[in-house]
Amino acid sequence: MKQLHLTGAALLCAALATTSTTTLAADASLSAALADHALKIEDFPRTHQLAPGVYAYEDTLITPKLAFTTNSLIIVTNDGVVLVDGQDNEARAASLVNTIKKLSPLPLKYVVMASDHRDHVGGFPTIKAAWPDAVYISSSASLKTMQGQNRPVLATELVDDKRSLKLGGVEIQILNIGRGHTGGDLVVYLPASKVLFMSELYYRDIFPSTITGYPSEWLAALRKAQAMDATWYIPGHGFAAGTAAELKADFAQAVTVMELIVAEGKRLHPTGAKCPSEKDCPANAQAKWGTYLALTESEIQAPRALARMYMEIEGRLPK
Repeated sequence: MKQLHLTGAALLCAALATTSTTTLAADASLSAALADHALKIEDFPRTHQLAPGVYAYEDTLITPKLAFTTNSLIIVTNDGVVLVDGQDNEARAASLVNTIKKLSPLPLKYVVMASDHRDHVGGFPTIKAAWPDAVYISSSASLKTMQGQNRPVLATELVDDKRSLKLGGVEIQILNIGRGHTGGDLVVYLPASKVLFMSELYYRDIFPSTITGYPSEWLAALRKAQAMDATWYIPGHGFAAGTAAELKADFAQAVTVMELIVAEGKRLHPTGAKCPSEKDCPANAQAKWGTYLALTESEIQAPRALARMYMEIEGRLPK
């Protein structure tokens, strides 16, 4: 497959390090685009061990302009496996199934739908076919969304606040810390290894997609996560490779970007600068995005974020 590319300027931090066998180009800019790190579609999927039995799994998500990653979390215990988020189609789900079977001969016991968007749930029929007895968990809001889309695999258990699973001696906390990207977002926290899988609440080195988001509530959720006793912050999109310190620093950057989205919306809206939609947003030319315009997908996502903030300010977001 042809390698896709979106040039990004270097930001304030050093280039990403990686725990995989793939070596990043020495001069790669801080970007989530594969080509900016001398990576190809063929280099994926890949898996990064975060702690004993805990793995971040990356496969590609291809857009018309570039390719970056969609991530899952795999938790292997002595009594079975837990998966958080799937992939977006049957082929990628088949690769995920093969990886899980290589990591453990034990069955998949639970699947957490942390995001209800297609690129995280589209492969669930393939996963369900491999392990038909696995229990699927989501928030009530995500269940409603997926029912409305006639998704073939739906959650049978719901979490709207907090639920703790204990499997093979491993505690797995499923948390609803607030509406963000989807309105039904969940995160998964492992207290022993201090791994926090953020799903689509954390876009690493990508300007966040607010197409179905709740900007101020998203910011509040990010601040809650930042206050947790976590060492590893794992994104739903953008590389999961690197040290815990690098991932945590980039998570802090993601919080700052969301702070900026909220602040710019509140600054520009009272001036009368227009932004009736993401496709018609003259106010975006006045927004002070600064170096964050170098983030992957900023050209698309910055006006979308501003339009979404205007909707929030005007009380037009879905309840």
